[in-house]
Amino acid sequence: MASFIFDFDGTIADSRDFIIDFIAKEAGRYPLDTVKKHELYGLSVIAVARHLGFKWYQLPKLMLKGRNNMSKIIHHLKPFPGVIEVINKINHEGHQVFIVSSNSVKNIRSFLKHNKIDEEILAVYGGIEVFGKAPIFRNVIKEFNLDINETVCIGDELRDIEAAQSVGLRQVGVTWGFASIEQIRETSPTWIAQMPSELLRILEEI
Repeated sequence: MASFIFDFDGTIADSRDFIIDFIAKEAGRYPLDTVKKHELYGLSVIAVARHLGFKWYQLPKLMLKGRNNMSKIIHHLKPFPGVIEVINKINHEGHQVFIVSSNSVKNIRSFLKHNKIDEEILAVYGGIEVFGKAPIFRNVIKEFNLDINETVCIGDELRDIEAAQSVGLRQVGVTWGFASIEQIRETSPTWIAQMPSELLRILEEI
């Protein structure tokens, strides 16, 4: 039995447009024209905020407000096509599935229930500050007594991959979220998946 720790925004939930639009509104830059918006595709959440003028010390408050606003539209967000099927399949094969995210537990649980996969997720860790997933990965490993050699993190942002690397976990960088494939390659993840079917193949071979 393997254990898989998923990120949420940009990995499971297709929330990129909501997040970019929210940050643009907070920066007084909304609406963004199509060209400008596409320039932000491929940037991490933090990079989008920094690009639109926010300082480092403003990010925690900005992310908290973003989570609160997302709760109003969470049922309108769609999962990336094929990702729900991946989670269902690996869960039904007896593997453990976790979520670690900077989004709130309430938002994530509501999304999971709406998409009928809440029972497939063993535990959700949310509200993680923008700069710190590594300690949460360690907590999950300790709390559930996970075998580090049988645990893999799946995420779309560089910070997801780097946090997993710092803990000694293998990683799958997915390319359908915030970071571009070129950026993901620079972090040298264990695997790269460009579509959910490829992610499923990787996870089933572990």
